Amino acid sequence: MKVDKSLREVWDWKDKVYEETKHLSIRETARKIHEDAQQIKKKYGLKLKMLHLTEK
Repeated sequence: MKVDKSLREVWDWKDKVYEETKHLSIRETARKIHEDAQQIKKKYGLKLKMLHLTEK
């Protein structure tokens, strides 16, 4: 089966993210995603509304 290059790149990206986060708890994973989003927002000067994590 021939797989499109862009689909293969998405699969590779998904596998990389999984390897980086598989040892984290759900809370730690959510925190990492939030921190990464903050960095992207700052890097590109995006004016996005962010929801903040709350500790319970």
